[in-house]
Amino acid sequence: MERVRFIEHQGRRILLFDFSDIWSMAEGVKVIDGAREYVAMLPKKGDLLTLVDVKESAFDDRVVDKLKELGAHNRPWVLAGAVVGMSGMQKIMFRLINSFNGRKLTAFNTREQAQEWLVHQDAPPETVPET
Repeated sequence: MERVRFIEHQGRRILLFDFSDIWSMAEGVKVIDGAREYVAMLPKKGDLLTLVDVKESAFDDRVVDKLKELGAHNRPWVLAGAVVGMSGMQKIMFRLINSFNGRKLTAFNTREQAQEWLVHQDAPPETVPET
């Protein structure tokens, strides 16, 4: 399974970063670096919808730093982004990463909820739902 790929929902493309079920920190760093390289190859149109799935994954300081870098790097490409699958500690890290990179990512409980919200974004969101 490719961890970074486009999926479609209601006729719109969403770039899925499938970071789920990663327990090795080295693998996490490798996958995040790969995601950054993938995005860098895309046109910088500011219209990308992104969905990050972190369900059942572990993290440490290296992974958090890489996620911060990924969020900041992707800013020129992304219109709106969502995250799913977070546990309690991951939610704390999410708030930290979100505040660090200044992006308005939002968290959802399921991929379906996130996809539904993403496909209705036509401009960068000024606010995001609290979940």
